[in-house]
Amino acid sequence: MIHGFLQHAERPVEEYRCRARVFRHAATGCEVLHLASADTENLFAFSFATPALDDTGAAHILEHSVLAGSARFPLREPFTVLMRGSVATFLNAFTFPDRTVYPAASCTPRDFFNLLAVYGDAVFFPLLRDETFRQEGWRLERDAGRSLFAGVVLNEMKGAYATPEALAGEWALRALFPDTPLGRDNGGDPRAIPTLTPEGLRAYHRRWYHPSNCRIVLYGDVPVEEELAFLQERFLCSFSTE
Repeated sequence: MIHGFLQHAERPVEEYRCRARVFRHAATGCEVLHLASADTENLFAFSFATPALDDTGAAHILEHSVLAGSARFPLREPFTVLMRGSVATFLNAFTFPDRTVYPAASCTPRDFFNLLAVYGDAVFFPLLRDETFRQEGWRLERDAGRSLFAGVVLNEMKGAYATPEALAGEWALRALFPDTPLGRDNGGDPRAIPTLTPEGLRAYHRRWYHPSNCRIVLYGDVPVEEELAFLQERFLCSFSTE
């Protein structure tokens, strides 16, 4: 047992000149893949299975919203602050059809752990304020006497639906996989996004952002014992399998 984690597998990965070890957190089931390397560019990625239950784009809106303030970092836009003050070599977040991933990397160990602290607190303990939902998800605006739907994700998805190629790709997936999450739009259909509520978004987070549904990838030359201790003490000790 290493800081609450049990090791389940270990083997060399010669093509990447590293050694892979798989750990599972005993209390929550969170899985960690550690790739030990001589590379000084250290990387982490939090990954959650986030299937689309409908076309409201809850996973996509949540990806934007968790990075807008958390319990330990209640800033309005900590992600923007990180981009200005960190020496990160990579910093982003992605929504895929079946998962959401939050990766970051840095060549400076102290900066790496700062990034890990902010990202981990964001995904596990986001504030998910109503004003964040209105900014990132959807809201009603008045323009020239007309009421219009607006919002970061809503406008982004309007653009995604603006070309024949995008429409053909979207509806091809829906036709091929009609009874699966791939048959729904994880990014959000602009016609369905306004049916999502702030409480619906919070419920989606409670269901899918538990550590039991999380897989974490760690890569680089930082000792795994330090990283596992950090994950346990900062985040996972607050959860159980319940």
